Amino acid sequence: MNLSVRTRLSTMMALIYAAQGAFWPLLALHLGDLGFSGRERSWIFATYPLAAIATSLGAGAVVDRLMPSQRYVSLCFGLGTGLLVCVSTGWPSAALPLFGLFLVYWVIIAPTYGIANSIAFRNLARPQVEFGRVRMWGTVGWMFAGWLVSVLMAMSGSGRAGQGAYAAFTLAAVLSAAVAGFVLFLPNTPPLAVGGGTSSLKTAATLLKSRSICVYLVTAFGVSLTIPFVFQAMPPYLESLGLPRAWAATALTIGQWPEIVALAGLPLLLKRFGFKTTLAVGMAAWLIRFASLALRPPLWLAIAGIPLHGIGIACFTVGGQVFVDSRAPFERRAGAQAVNMTITSGFGALLGSLLAGDLQTRFAGNYSAIFFVPCLIHVGLIVFFILGFRVNVDLVGCTTVAVSDQPA
Repeated sequence: MNLSVRTRLSTMMALIYAAQGAFWPLLALHLGDLGFSGRERSWIFATYPLAAIATSLGAGAVVDRLMPSQRYVSLCFGLGTGLLVCVSTGWPSAALPLFGLFLVYWVIIAPTYGIANSIAFRNLARPQVEFGRVRMWGTVGWMFAGWLVSVLMAMSGSGRAGQGAYAAFTLAAVLSAAVAGFVLFLPNTPPLAVGGGTSSLKTAATLLKSRSICVYLVTAFGVSLTIPFVFQAMPPYLESLGLPRAWAATALTIGQWPEIVALAGLPLLLKRFGFKTTLAVGMAAWLIRFASLALRPPLWLAIAGIPLHGIGIACFTVGGQVFVDSRAPFERRAGAQAVNMTITSGFGALLGSLLAGDLQTRFAGNYSAIFFVPCLIHVGLIVFFILGFRVNVDLVGCTTVAVSDQPA
């Protein structure tokens, strides 16, 4: 593996996730400062999954067939920078216009996460072994952005309730511009599909012929129903327990420390335990996390449980991306990642965002009731996954050997 290529891919991940990590953990608090209700906030959070549904399959087809991946990502982040600048200046501030702005932003940006994964998979010599360590730098970038935002807010005195999180959007715009420029220095990743090709819907149909893929995607959809609770309900919950808002983003980065360790060790986890156990561990981590919040712990214990989210991301979300890549036809891997993202970051996150917002309005301030719902969801998902997932996949060196669907 060319170290220079892996370094550039790692830097790409760091910058892309830093751009989102600069503002996403503080978005719920920012919208609360603007006076939005729980349901209004949920619709703004829902712009991300709405955009993922609308564009991911089409974007996967574009980079599979028409446009080099790195150029597409550069174009998207260049346009996204301008929209982040608008938010950082306080325009717009009403619910409906802000919903429209974020919807346009995510229509542009949402597909790039799956495409960035595809760029990495295609340019790594041993993707099943090396991808986790490259993706790990996305987590590092997210953490760094959170720390930097906390420092900027503390230094500027903008960490008090009611002032918004405009500094976070300013930093996000700077990082977005950095992404747009840097990705042009990545290895050229031209389209793979040739001739008439196969549509994204046919790519999805091909994947769904496998029982293991079907079970994984249903499970991933269910998991995606619960992830919005982390960013919509947890920041105001921590603030209600006494956490200063200037340090909310930093507190949430505690979850990234175990994520880094798990991502670095993901090849070993997959080789030692396989996909089934690794993915199940990720879901169990989220179950424990939501259960602890439902018990209304003191602030120190609520913060101490944050690392479980990182374990869930590394073992289930990233482990699932590796699993999908290992099962997809080589020439359709960008489309396969787009299908995965549409189901998880699209339909699942959309319904999850609306569910989290509705529960926050319905049970205003009763966080035990709010976090009990994702607990129940994860209990059902774990049982379904353990009983239904039957594929054996062994990682031997740098090669993924996929055995036909059979009882484990």
